[in-house]
Amino acid sequence: MTPTLALAPRLAPPAPSSGGAAPVRLDDSQAVAVEAALARRATLVLGAPGSGKTTVACEVAVRALAAGASPERVLVLASSRRAAARLRDEVAARAGRTVGAPMVRTASSAAFAVLHRRAAALELPAPTLVSGPEQDLVLAELLAGHVAGEGRPLTLPAGLPEDSLGLRGLRQELRDLLMRAAERGLGPVELDELGRANDRPEWVMAAQLYEEYLDTMTLRLATPDAGPRYDPAVVIDEAAQALRSWTDEVPGVPRPEWDLVVVDDYQEATAATVRLLRVLHEPDGPQDRRAPGGPGAGARLVLLSDPDSAVQTFRGAAPGLTGRAAAPAGRGRAFGAFDAETAVLGTVWRQEPELRAVTRAVTDRIPVSASALHRRATARPADEGPTPPPCRWPCSRGRPRRPRGSRASCARSTCCAARRGSGWR
Repeated sequence: MTPTLALAPRLAPPAPSSGGAAPVRLDDSQAVAVEAALARRATLVLGAPGSGKTTVACEVAVRALAAGASPERVLVLASSRRAAARLRDEVAARAGRTVGAPMVRTASSAAFAVLHRRAAALELPAPTLVSGPEQDLVLAELLAGHVAGEGRPLTLPAGLPEDSLGLRGLRQELRDLLMRAAERGLGPVELDELGRANDRPEWVMAAQLYEEYLDTMTLRLATPDAGPRYDPAVVIDEAAQALRSWTDEVPGVPRPEWDLVVVDDYQEATAATVRLLRVLHEPDGPQDRRAPGGPGAGARLVLLSDPDSAVQTFRGAAPGLTGRAAAPAGRGRAFGAFDAETAVLGTVWRQEPELRAVTRAVTDRIPVSASALHRRATARPADEGPTPPPCRWPCSRGRPRRPRGSRASCARSTCCAARRGSGWR
């Protein structure tokens, strides 16, 4: 008997609908959140997984376009390129038209667009981003030089042998440390001072390596036709600084600004992202020249968050910023305070009562990092229409199979986007 080989399951997105996007049915809490987002200067929408945060984000953008907003004046920020691509398709389908301007971006992409526009206005070479592999190569060369005894010796912490400087794991840890310091606006001097003040000799060593890294990258820009190069960790802060000084540095050229900024998965935002949002949100220019919703009035902010679901803290995400968004803004305000009106989504549409009870029992044991209001959401009512369409990922024994490398289960996968398109959240 000839044995047969079992074919490995292959993930495939749902087939596109030829009839366009079906109308989305908003529940009461979602409708309240959308209305608040379109009326308030800043709105914080809290929701558990499956409660419809991305649906609300899409609906806010679509209604703004329907009300006459130009796509160039609406910005939707997603936490990753994959999420941005998915949300971009959803907004385009719901709006019923293509948009020439890239409305949906990551924060880094929006920041880089600001820097690119500034360079064009000043007739300077276009900026470029330093890739992760290039960062790793520069650090590897610097560390290899220290192992070979070249240059000023590094001040190694006690118990760290010099031979370990050639290890890939240590190099990756050092790179992460330097990038997190850069995101917080810390240079080599500030990092060295923090290390000495907090008795962290590894920070002192990293500060010395950080200075050498910056010097090396500066030398690579010695040619006159090379534009500035930015590390991904600093590009957002650089854009925020460029916007603050735009009037002085680029006189006569309108500053990039948006009327509406929607941030999906705000729990993944970094401190640099908050600083960029602050610049976009604050009015620019003399108050007597600003008209509501006009140039210089500042963007309306809509922040959608589930502080229990942050998965990018290793890249600097700070879910605790969610709790500060509703704090009063003004002089002496807390970092990340936007005086946002809070709306809470009340129904988890992906869970029936039994599963919702288990989920609440588990999440109630998790320490609260920002707010626990979203944990009170109830399950989908049993009489709420038919059962959602079956999962379109290959399944085993009727259970959704988690895609390899996915950050979440099938509840966050492409197949559930089809549920949202058919009216299910």
